[in-house]
Amino acid sequence: MATSADPAPTKKSRNSRKALKQKNEIVTTETPPSPVSAKATSAKSFEKDLLEMQTMMEKMKIEKDKTEELLKEKDEILRRKEEELVTRDAEQEKLKTELKKLQKMKEFKPNMVYRSLDLDLAL
Repeated sequence: MATSADPAPTKKSRNSRKALKQKNEIVTTETPPSPVSAKATSAKSFEKDLLEMQTMMEKMKIEKDKTEELLKEKDEILRRKEEELVTRDAEQEKLKTELKKLQKMKEFKPNMVYRSLDLDLAL
């Protein structure tokens, strides 16, 4: 028989279980990064960024040199074309003055015959 000193058995709740402990607490717990390691990682990332910027600068310098070379070539081509146009213009002016001189002479007899539109339409 049960004595009055024994407490009455109480009903246990379902969620009264204790959580299982980790087997190796040292491995599973993350150690906070020390200031020394944080500085080292920031220095490494800084070095990485610096290297990326340097390579980008090198690529940009190469591209700049190529662009300058192309521009020099195009300038040279344009300069030659301009010189050619100037010489053609000078020749044309010379031929015009020569033609005017010949037209003023009375002995000028052109070899070219111009047809009128009426004759061309009749043919």
